[in-house]
Amino acid sequence: MKSYMKTHTGAILFSKSQRNRVSEALPSPLYYQLYSLIKGYILDGTFHLGEKLPSEKELAEAFDVSRITVKRAVNELAAEDMVERARGKGTHVTYKYTPKPVQAPLLGVLEEIDSIAQNSVAKVLDCRVVVPPQNIRAEFSLGNNDSLFHLVRKRERAGAFFGYFDSWSAGVDMPKNTDIFVNQSRHQYFRESGMTVSHINQTISAVPANEAIAAHLQVPEGFPLLSLVRRSYYQDDDQEMLVDYLVALYNTELFQYQMDLKLD
Repeated sequence: MKSYMKTHTGAILFSKSQRNRVSEALPSPLYYQLYSLIKGYILDGTFHLGEKLPSEKELAEAFDVSRITVKRAVNELAAEDMVERARGKGTHVTYKYTPKPVQAPLLGVLEEIDSIAQNSVAKVLDCRVVVPPQNIRAEFSLGNNDSLFHLVRKRERAGAFFGYFDSWSAGVDMPKNTDIFVNQSRHQYFRESGMTVSHINQTISAVPANEAIAAHLQVPEGFPLLSLVRRSYYQDDDQEMLVDYLVALYNTELFQYQMDLKLD
């Protein structure tokens, strides 16, 4: 949620605490304080690409500074290609915010995978070695007749299904008994099968439940789910090879994905 509000005129005004960050009591020039404040909110995506900033008059009134001070602050932003000024159209943000990936140790990711398995029970919906669909073949750079190990499960805790998991894996044989995936993680079986992982990439987003997933997780169709796409790689000399591709969908009322990261 943005930390500013709209007045009855539609002008965007900053909160009182933000306005207090521009003060003559501070050592740096007023224009630089205002420039730094607005730049920070552009860099972190609070003011997003294409958004119109308040006018010079509105900013001057909000921060109790002169319009000359505001003009210089906005000119500094324009000089850095953060905003674009156009006569009669106002000032618009031209910087595109891009979220930066969170860095976490690989060991912590693998421990988190095992922890979920240890604290829940899985129901195996599909388990076989099969030729994957085209989008999965493209992920692994496979030929039309190449096969992968396909495993589909949903996990239950306290009588409720909280997650649906669809995975494709390379270099893995069918186990003698698929019941091993009921109480242990896939990665435990993969490690025992000799799979080595050197790099994991995860993307987290939100998706609506389609009809099939909604039925599995016992939620209404369109219900918001937490989507986690995990790609696991093996380092072969100077080339990374995808060895596992997982799509996990979580019921947001029953599951929270938390990371506890410490600075070095």
